[in-house]
Amino acid sequence: MTNIKDKPGGRPAKKRIEKQQRVVSTKLTELQYYAIRKRAGEAGLRVSEYVRQAVVSAEVIPRLNRQDADTIRKLAGEANNINQLAHRANAGGFALVAVELVKLKNRIAEIINQLSDDWKNKKGKRV
Repeated sequence: MTNIKDKPGGRPAKKRIEKQQRVVSTKLTELQYYAIRKRAGEAGLRVSEYVRQAVVSAEVIPRLNRQDADTIRKLAGEANNINQLAHRANAGGFALVAVELVKLKNRIAEIINQLSDDWKNKKGKRV
């Protein structure tokens, strides 16, 4: 009996690391599926190859960690203070609230500095 490797011609066998042996499945809505299919067609790729490349090259932005979420809540709370100072400035003039506004600006800067560098450096990229 002749071994397949001994036959001349044909495609050479792939190396072990080049073989695609693992399957990852997911469910998509009709809209998601057709959007991927359209993009794959525009790229001149099969859907499976398009998804494979997208998965390997995609940048996933993680959710906020608990500490950053708390810091964002503090920052949102300072909006109430800004609103109160704006009302007082409209009623009695800016000079009455100028010192408080500087203090508030400094508190907001401190809160922003508490955010992790990962969160501050996000560029709005979505997958």
